[in-house]
Amino acid sequence: MAETAQIMQRVLKPVKATPEALEGYGYLIGEPDDSVREKINFYGADVVVTQPAKFYGNDDLCLNLVSFEPRPLQVRWMEYHTKHTQTFIPLAGKPFYMVLGKPTEQPPDGDADLPNLDTVQAFEFDGTGGIVMNVGTWHEVPFPIDGQTHFVCICTNETNTDLERGDRHGECDGGDLSKRHIETRFGLRLLIES
Repeated sequence: MAETAQIMQRVLKPVKATPEALEGYGYLIGEPDDSVREKINFYGADVVVTQPAKFYGNDDLCLNLVSFEPRPLQVRWMEYHTKHTQTFIPLAGKPFYMVLGKPTEQPPDGDADLPNLDTVQAFEFDGTGGIVMNVGTWHEVPFPIDGQTHFVCICTNETNTDLERGDRHGECDGGDLSKRHIETRFGLRLLIES
């Protein structure tokens, strides 16, 4: 009789999403702070324009409206993008969790890139702002805390196509996407403490 592999569990305690806590993962966007970049002063004091993040993309960017239903607080997949700074902005001010891992480098032997689990952290966003992730930041899509939550998501059409295609192993790879199944790859179940 074959033995069943034991699945380990790791519980991630969310930390409050602040600019300092998100350093290395991306940028918190919401209320403007004192770091004004490339301010447009055409309108004077009536309209203040800031660029709160280093946003990067190509001519394939698109705007998605994504609706997330509450789901178990288990990280099934983590993914990253190489051609854009994926952005999630909640609508209606609802709080959410995001699980992020710092960018890694593709191994030179061509093996599948995997997140460094030592850098994986759960963040709690209060709903007053969203996130612009650094290129290559590993992430699971947002977990709504207070019922169905709608997000504006900025990504590439290529990412949408790769996700639609998927693969038979429950993962995705494409020109702008690497998506890995955490339990399969690590024998580990990542959970978020609520």
